[in-house]
Amino acid sequence: MRILSLIFFILLVTTEALAVNTELGINYNYKKSAFDADNNTEQQSATGSISFYFWERVALETSYTNGLYVKKEKQPAFAGSFLRTTTQYTDVYGADLIFVFSDKKAMLQPYIKGGGAYVKVKQVVQDEGANPWEILYSGLSPSYGVGFKFFITEAFALRVSYDAIVTPVNNDTKITDITGRVGVSWIL
Repeated sequence: MRILSLIFFILLVTTEALAVNTELGINYNYKKSAFDADNNTEQQSATGSISFYFWERVALETSYTNGLYVKKEKQPAFAGSFLRTTTQYTDVYGADLIFVFSDKKAMLQPYIKGGGAYVKVKQVVQDEGANPWEILYSGLSPSYGVGFKFFITEAFALRVSYDAIVTPVNNDTKITDITGRVGVSWIL
């Protein structure tokens, strides 16, 4: 995170203009899967972002993602045959540097990005007939991704990306959360 702060400071100090372009983006993801009536998962997330292009191909993107994941599973008869519902609430506050590989007038603009995020997770586990219990974790995490924007007009684009965040589960364990995203962007 210190490296990102240093790069951001250098960009501000070494350029005369604060931003060439500003880009707003939104996307929404939803998925529901079921093994049978008693065993299913449902997940959804929404992300909003704002990017400040300091040079034609370099931007600082800040983003916020809110996610919800619900898993219901019926335990086998030999385990007492009870329903367990796990609900996970996730908030991700991100900051990434983006490098675009093509000219700003190009219809197709592939890019890479890297930076960091603050991830906050709350899991609530409810076993049928028992009191719920919680698991909480949060922390700073590195993030990276690749994607492209396909411009329909000069100011409106479809945006597709593959993003990853190395999320802390506890002090010793980290997992990589991977998200495929499809959304839209507006250049202001």
